[in-house]
Amino acid sequence: MGRPIELGAGVVLPRMNSGDSQRWRRLADGCPLPFVGGWVGFLSYEAGQAFEPICRRHTTFAGVPQAKWWACDTLLVYDNTGDVWYAAGTDVPGYSEDRPSPARRVEELANWAEGAAPGSREEVRSLPTQAALRSNMTRDEYVAAIGRIHEHLRAGDIYQVNFAQRFSAPFAGHPYELYERLCAANPAMFAACLAWDADAYGGPRTAVLSSSPELFLDLRGRKVVTRPIKGTRRRTGDAAIDAAARAELETSAKDRAELVMIVDLERNDLGRVCEFGSVRVVSAAETEIHPTVFHRVATVEGVLREDRDALELIAATFPGGSITGAPKVRAMQIIDALEPDPRGPYCGAIGTIGIDGSMMLNIAIRTMVVARGRVSLWAGGGIVIDSDADAEYAETLDKAEGMRRALGCDRLETGE
Repeated sequence: MGRPIELGAGVVLPRMNSGDSQRWRRLADGCPLPFVGGWVGFLSYEAGQAFEPICRRHTTFAGVPQAKWWACDTLLVYDNTGDVWYAAGTDVPGYSEDRPSPARRVEELANWAEGAAPGSREEVRSLPTQAALRSNMTRDEYVAAIGRIHEHLRAGDIYQVNFAQRFSAPFAGHPYELYERLCAANPAMFAACLAWDADAYGGPRTAVLSSSPELFLDLRGRKVVTRPIKGTRRRTGDAAIDAAARAELETSAKDRAELVMIVDLERNDLGRVCEFGSVRVVSAAETEIHPTVFHRVATVEGVLREDRDALELIAATFPGGSITGAPKVRAMQIIDALEPDPRGPYCGAIGTIGIDGSMMLNIAIRTMVVARGRVSLWAGGGIVIDSDADAEYAETLDKAEGMRRALGCDRLETGE
């Protein structure tokens, strides 16, 4: 049960009181739930302007705000590892003061859940099949942009830039059904669905739907974990072809270099707010297997300083380095100059900020936005000095494959 909170001009994060988080951290010790109440929401990529005011050409995408958060003091949580449901309640400052006690709210929610028969939800409107998703740039424009990035790379201006294209189509379906299809086509650890702005039928007109495999930040107690992804190969379902693709990924000097650069960037970002000497690379590279692709992933950990909190951790690290490039500020300037549209929630972050000071945010890749009667999705990749434009273009199509399937589209088309 949540309510949208009002954010002032230029404000992209909810307000937290460090005293409250310390108090609730003690109460949450031993709780099996990763989130006991607080705020649920997202930061658009352009919300990074609040921390690094360098991207001036793009501000918001299709009327979607740079950030949106809901205060949540009563939760229904499903643990799919143990097939267990939990009802939980807490008090969120500025929201719960005029509401029944947490115990009363939990009891009401549990009673409602017990009475909700399986399959009793309202029928959703059917999801129209889309003929094609069209890019916001032609293939020639994409190749030309990669050429511009190569000029920056050869000049020593940059080491890596994450460049993306956007695909879109008219959409008259129901976002919740699309999310179900997305999770079926591309199941992921850090999936999320946020929807608002109800239409005349009670369904949301605006939604952010993510099947992200990438962890941006996990904060438990003072321990911080980030797991950047760099390096992708398509899976075909053919065991021999997939084994060769995986071997190629794991031995690729280019992909190794991309990941090393981003790991170094993430270490630097965490070092701004973590205890001296606590930031370490737990895993330099390992392969993750997803339904449509293989990914190379690193794990970096640190210990957050006692005088820093979750919001200051976000400010020091957002946007994530894996979707900007290195050096981060210069990469963001080049992205702002070369990508024709705002990214919106894509490459931002979606997740929870707990009243106990905990936090879990994804990197919003494999993410779709429903707004103004259209659905948009993005796909990109890291460009380095030895990147081939044709190969990079093909990689974006591979990354969009699960989302294309969820939409029922026949194909991805170049722009006109």
